[in-house]
Amino acid sequence: MAKRQINTKDPDLLARLWNNIVLSLRLMLDHRVSGRAKLIPLLALLYMISPIDFLPEIAFGPLGAVDDMGVLLLALQLFINSAPKDVLRAYRGEAPLEDEEPEQPRASWRSRFQRRPPAEGNVIEGEYQVRDEDY
Repeated sequence: MAKRQINTKDPDLLARLWNNIVLSLRLMLDHRVSGRAKLIPLLALLYMISPIDFLPEIAFGPLGAVDDMGVLLLALQLFINSAPKDVLRAYRGEAPLEDEEPEQPRASWRSRFQRRPPAEGNVIEGEYQVRDEDY
């Protein structure tokens, strides 16, 4: 299946919005994008369906929908900018830069707290005593 070239310099706002939505959906399904970054569009959708608004639709009419769309546009752009650059280039059909190395995925929070065996040169041997004396 051939990849479609997406022109990101297109001045048409609706076309850019559609391209960002499609790109965001693809990035949401990609395992190379971190889970923390995937929270951004989910929180924006949660804001859109929540009854709490900066500009409520009941009081401001159609102007109240503007803040929902603004939050969605901002969240999509933030999500796309937080995705790894090599993944974005792959989805946009661009060639990777020659001097660029692929970004390594961040370690998960579980791996930070797992017990690791000590390295060969980092072992300190010693003796200790347990005393039940009050000083």
